[in-house]
Amino acid sequence: MYEQLTDDELFAEVVRRRAAGEPVGGPLGSLVDRWGRPARYVISKIQASYGRGSPADADELFQDAVGKFIDRGLDQFRGVSEQMPGRSASPKTFFLRIVKHVAIDFYRRHREELAAPPSDPDEAMEEPPSEVARAVEAGKRREERAEAQELYWAAFARLQQEHPKEASAWELYHHEDVEDHEECARRLNITVVNSYKRVSRAQAYLKLYLLDLQRETQGEEA
Repeated sequence: MYEQLTDDELFAEVVRRRAAGEPVGGPLGSLVDRWGRPARYVISKIQASYGRGSPADADELFQDAVGKFIDRGLDQFRGVSEQMPGRSASPKTFFLRIVKHVAIDFYRRHREELAAPPSDPDEAMEEPPSEVARAVEAGKRREERAEAQELYWAAFARLQQEHPKEASAWELYHHEDVEDHEECARRLNITVVNSYKRVSRAQAYLKLYLLDLQRETQGEEA
């Protein structure tokens, strides 16, 4: 019934039914089914950055994101890009941003819970020394990955501020699983050549920003 409708048309139907007090399950279910694969791709990227997670987590996080999209996203979405004011944004882009933040919040919270000291000091000695050493090393690696992820998002935020066009192309190509320059060009209303150029420039800027952030971090530690 809904297969022939575009995402924008389906979303418009959801909004219309919601405003009229009618059931939205049919068109909304069809819409989020379409977004399931890219949403799980986004979740897998976050899982990799935190060094943890499972397919079961991905399903739970996806459902949580759908819930947030229904509770607040349907009212908050305005169809305007946050990165490029004046340019339209798709409901899918908005939803995937919700997915990303849901996953980041989940694994950041889980990391903080693992890092919390035990309430009973004796609990720390229940494991053999070798197990404790491995756990400490694994925790250190997770922390390093998490710090690298935080640096990346700080660098990307700077890219969005200083070079919004390059940031929009990078977000489509690397954050939203649109690994096709023809599709990126179509969505951004630019040529394929410009899509290549913007993604390439974005990568160069990000490398510079990451180096700056790493130097700042090392300077603070010193």
